[in-house]
Amino acid sequence: MDENDTNSSQVDPSTKIHQVRWNDDMDGFMIIALVNQVLVGHKRSDNGFTSFQISKAMESVKQGCGMVVTEKNVRSRLKTLKREYAEVSQLLSISGFGWDAKTGRITTDSLAWEELVKGKPDFGKWMSKLCRRYDDMECIF
Repeated sequence: MDENDTNSSQVDPSTKIHQVRWNDDMDGFMIIALVNQVLVGHKRSDNGFTSFQISKAMESVKQGCGMVVTEKNVRSRLKTLKREYAEVSQLLSISGFGWDAKTGRITTDSLAWEELVKGKPDFGKWMSKLCRRYDDMECIF
């Protein structure tokens, strides 16, 4: 785990919503639990995962990290991860871009990054940002 990754939870006093700061370990336990649900044949509903499947992810995060998360926390995190997965998928559809499963890094040469960022500056974050579980996310999304 990265030293900057911490799991914390806090309640926003203005909204009384239990907010969770996710770390890589928490993501991993949640994603693997959902991959297992998909692999055992539990179909996703039209609008995502069922409450039963989400409860399995919640249990996995609690058992693996000792962190209690709510269904709302998991659904919110999945929304973020799905958006990141879509961005990485877009990058990988571009000729010359690849993904290194060992490092979780998007690979290409510096000229390709330079050209991409000219037209799509938001994608520049992927020059340093990691996507460690792309294969697993492909399974669940």
